[in-house]
Amino acid sequence: MNHPPSPPARFARLRATLARPRSLFTQMVFLLVAAVLVAKLGSWTASLDEKAEAVRRTHIEEMLQRVGGTARIVSTLPPEYRGRVLKAIASSNTRYSLDDIPLLPVDYRPRNATDRTIWDKLAFYGNAPADRVRFKTWIKAENAVPDLFQNPWSSLAPFDMGMKFSIQLPDGQWLNALNRRTVTPDIWSDVATGSVLTSLIMVALVAFYISRRMSRPLRALADGADRLGRGESVAPLPNNVGPEEVRRATQAFNAMGERIRRFVDDRTRMLAAVSHDLRTPITNLRLRVELLEEGETKARMLETLDELRSTVEAALAFSREEVGEEAVKADLATLVESVCDDFADTGQPVFFAGAPRLALVCRTNSLRRAVRNLVENAVAYGGVARVSLERRGHEVEITIADEGPGIPEGEVERVFQPFVRLEASRNRRTGGVGLGLSIARSVARGHGGEVRLRNRLAGGLDAIIILPVQTEPEHAAPGPQRRAA
Repeated sequence: MNHPPSPPARFARLRATLARPRSLFTQMVFLLVAAVLVAKLGSWTASLDEKAEAVRRTHIEEMLQRVGGTARIVSTLPPEYRGRVLKAIASSNTRYSLDDIPLLPVDYRPRNATDRTIWDKLAFYGNAPADRVRFKTWIKAENAVPDLFQNPWSSLAPFDMGMKFSIQLPDGQWLNALNRRTVTPDIWSDVATGSVLTSLIMVALVAFYISRRMSRPLRALADGADRLGRGESVAPLPNNVGPEEVRRATQAFNAMGERIRRFVDDRTRMLAAVSHDLRTPITNLRLRVELLEEGETKARMLETLDELRSTVEAALAFSREEVGEEAVKADLATLVESVCDDFADTGQPVFFAGAPRLALVCRTNSLRRAVRNLVENAVAYGGVARVSLERRGHEVEITIADEGPGIPEGEVERVFQPFVRLEASRNRRTGGVGLGLSIARSVARGHGGEVRLRNRLAGGLDAIIILPVQTEPEHAAPGPQRRAA
């Protein structure tokens, strides 16, 4: 049975996905979230000066109301109580005094419309005529020279702000106030946090919808291409879902799959027809040779006809197995063991190392023939066949090891060509026609795999069938090595 992954394994897989997103959904979410964050950061940076100015305006408004209210209160008090009241309402940031002259020069006037508005407010809050108030504010220091290039992030730093207020009371005295404080801009709020989170959630939902709409047909296209590469029969994929580009890719895949199936079917039928049509003339030739007198020439002719008949029979058998065979889900360990059992029943030295069950989608007859061809070669040219099956990640390897002389390194690839036999060990007297390895590789590649030959340092040859695994194996312990029976 299949066991679900453990929590640490799921956490590790999630961490790997976040560190290196691979799916369309995760990549789209990461890109869109990054774009939203960059946009938010840009707009937030652009508004830093505005936020800092809002903080300054709020502080000025607060001080205008406080100083104006103080002026109204002090104007109603007797002169002997005014000093004590001002001392009582003073703070560490604000000092009040009663003087005969204002803090600012008498001829000081507003510098711009903003200052004019502030003067009018101070006159309103202090209940005094506009020409009897004075106001001035500064940042850091009076007469500060502005930087040539302003850093937008400088608005994040606390700044020293000062204000001077002067209001002339009805008796002619001036109420002067001096306020100095360090202002820390409140540049982030819960509303901003909610806005960012809402934007990210909406982006994630949109990315999920778009990626699902695109990834479903793409995943179906990838699965169909993988199945088609393994030689399975793939029904035409629906080409009316997803964006226009995905639909065109699906249509092209369907057309390609139909052309490939037609080509393979035509080639296989032609091979079967040629092989079948050759049987009659070969039989006629053999009958004519049988009428010849006994001798070396007749024996050689009969041997040649037998080889030719074996070649035709091998090609015909292979075409029969290929035509119309559908891929099914089968247990690979059982399939390989049954092939070994067939050889062991005839007394041949074929040994199978027990292996856990492994479900695999394959064309069983073709795969059985590939394993049988390699086992036959191992017994014929190596004296013994030791068969093992091992899972390696997303692949499974079927290894057939013999104890023969091996194959020269320069001939390893050439032996896979049809009708190629090495003179040193694979000669005609063994009965082979040179199609075994070619057929085995063709079958393996038809399943999306490969066949490789490897000489062992200690002697002998390993023929390895490598197949992709499509399902998880059942967790069964391998049995001990034994002779197939």
